[in-house]
Formats: sequence, structure tokens, C-alpha cells
Amino acid sequence: MKRIGLLGGAFDPPHQGHLRLAERALACLELDELRLVPAAASPLKAAPRADARQRRAMLEAWLAEAPPQVVMDPLELDRPGLSYTVDTLEALAAREPGAVWILVLGSDQLAAFLRWKAADRILELAALAVCPRPGFPLEVPPGLQARLRHRWSGAPGELVLLPSSELELGSTDLRKALAQGALPKGLPASVGAFLLRENLYRKTESGARMTLDPRLATVVEAARSKKAFRIRLMDVHGIASFTDTFAFMSGGSDRQNRAIAEAVEDQLRLVGERPISMEGDAGGAWILLDYGDLIVHVMDEETRRHYDLEGLWAQGRELELPPETPHPGIH
Repeated sequence: MKRIGLLGGAFDPPHQGHLRLAERALACLELDELRLVPAAASPLKAAPRADARQRRAMLEAWLAEAPPQVVMDPLELDRPGLSYTVDTLEALAAREPGAVWILVLGSDQLAAFLRWKAADRILELAALAVCPRPGFPLEVPPGLQARLRHRWSGAPGELVLLPSSELELGSTDLRKALAQGALPKGLPASVGAFLLRENLYRKTESGARMTLDPRLATVVEAARSKKAFRIRLMDVHGIASFTDTFAFMSGGSDRQNRAIAEAVEDQLRLVGERPISMEGDAGGAWILLDYGDLIVHVMDEETRRHYDLEGLWAQGRELELPPETPHPGIH
């Protein structure tokens, strides 16, 4: 039977970290093929900065430098709606009966796996192979520990751990560098050339972002999931020396403020972001999450009016909030 690995993600953009992980999976799992499956729309992440056409084109260019066993499957890009892993596996199993499937995940994805849509069904269709990511300890959730194996037998439902791919890169960090006009190390030459032609990820001459930072959409979605109100996003690039964007939001109580801050932190962690610092008063009337170029303020209304940070940074540009959508909370 043909052994096929599946490596999903936004690939926004694809980089050498993806290639190292693919090569590691091919070698350690004795795969016949490793398929890259770009997601159209992830239920757990903000929308990609590059559109489907651009990400497909980047992957096609990048695959010219990859081993021949690494290919792209555009199944999710071609399917409308949210990209659920279980739907992809069901479609693949019907299309290619007899193949053996293994999902290649990062340790950040493993932590949330049991919240994915139909996780039990996924384990009936595929095995899991998990690679460590910096900042995300490789801890197997209690519900999956009985499935842990030292070596994959080829059976669905098993969980195996891969060694680190050594070259640890994140698409978020690459996009930050690209926004400043740099072509960072770890970006394949073919992808870099495409980005220059398309002018992707770069800021406009005025300093305004060409598209809303995906993290901001994640922040807004997380805050809305905990009923935050008066959410505002302020672009202060070129005005403040220590950050590019403020996110302001209010809760109705100290307890709600803490819940909002925790939701924001949890959702950003799922996309590889960790705060540089987290500050707040003992009660929770004001909580600050500092991500460097993004600072999130969660306040009660009295504190917010008293300090009037929005008035202080009124010269900034208010960003339009993404439209409200149902919050699935599963992948």
C-alpha cells in the first residue's frame, strides 16, 4: 500500500522550514509521497495575506527545488468554505482507496488537536506524526497518550514523534521582514522572485498596510468570542516609536477582562505568536499584551475613559474591523 504524508497549512509564504519538515517526514516515516495541502480558509486562523492563486503559484515555484516525492494537492483550495481536515481525509480516502495516510503536524497543532472537527474520525482515517516547534513544548495531550508509538507501523490512529527539523522558521516572522522590504534568509529564491513581482506583504509608500494583519483579525475574533465590546484597531506606524498597532477593547467586569485577554493570548499562540510581556493590575481592570509591533489593551470602561489612550493616539489611523462571523472554535 502507498504511504502518503499530508502537510497542511496556509503556506503564506512557503519557506525552507516547510522543506526541511517535508524532507524529515519522508525519511523518518518511509513515505512514498509527501503532499502539501494549502488551506483555503482555516477555522482556527485568520485569512492568509496571499490569496489562493498567489499561494498556489508560490508552491508550484517552490516545488521545483523540492524532492520529487513532495507534491502539492490543491483539494482544499478548490473546495469552497472552511478547510476541515476531516473533510479532506474523507475525500482522499474515497478518491484513493487503499492508500495509507499520515498527518504531519507541528507541536503547536497537537496541543489543539482534540478540538478539531471530528478528531476521532480523523484518527480512524490517518496516523499523526508530530515535529517540535520552538516555544511549543512537545507535550502529548492525555487523550492521545495511549496512541503514542516509538515507530509508526502504518496503521491509522497511531501517534509518532519526529525529531526537530533544525531550521526553525515561521511565516509570521518572514512576513514581518518582507513588510520592511527585505528578502529574509530561509525564503526560496523562486518564492522571493514571485513576491517581488507581486509586491506581496509589503507596506505601501505611506506606511499603511496593504491588507489587515492576520493577527489583528485573530485578536478581534478572540475578543468577540468572549463578548468584548467597543473594539478598536489603531494604526500608529510612524507615530509611535515602540509599536505599529494598538488594539483596544472593553469587558463588563474584571473577570470578563481576564477571559478576553486569555482568549486573545490562546488564539495568537495557535498561530505561533507569544507576547513579549503581559501586564495588568491585580484585579483585572486593565490588562496589556505586548507583541512588539502589536499591543492589546483590555480595559473596563472606567479605566478606559480615565486614561483615554485612544485620544492620546488620535493621530493614528483607525482600521476597519473584519466582519463578524460565527466562531467555530474547531479545525
